[in-house]
Amino acid sequence: MLTAATTLVAWATTNLAEGARSAVTDLTEFLRRRFRGEAAVQELVDVGRHPPAPDTARRLATLLEQEAERDPAFDAEFRARYAQVRAVVANHAGDVTNTVSGDVAGPVVQARDVHGGISFGSSHT
Repeated sequence: MLTAATTLVAWATTNLAEGARSAVTDLTEFLRRRFRGEAAVQELVDVGRHPPAPDTARRLATLLEQEAERDPAFDAEFRARYAQVRAVVANHAGDVTNTVSGDVAGPVVQARDVHGGISFGSSHT
């Protein structure tokens, strides 16, 4: 569960491609529904809504382990959903998500693979 929790925190705080982002959101929504009404737990589950604390992954892993021990059906469903999300994220690993925000005063390039140079305006030699 520590691996799953650490990966979930990483996914939630990384700018993933849309298909992968959607899969991660579905997994976190599953956890939100599961722990609805438990305010302290919601903070852990909502890792994508705010910057996580340094111990978030460990605390989330502990929560998931406790819930999995308490309810084997939850354990099986979480593991199955997590495996599906891992496959989706891996499938979209080569996708590119570009984001530009704030005030941009100069040229911006959004690209994945660039072979050769990029230049703006005319060259002065």
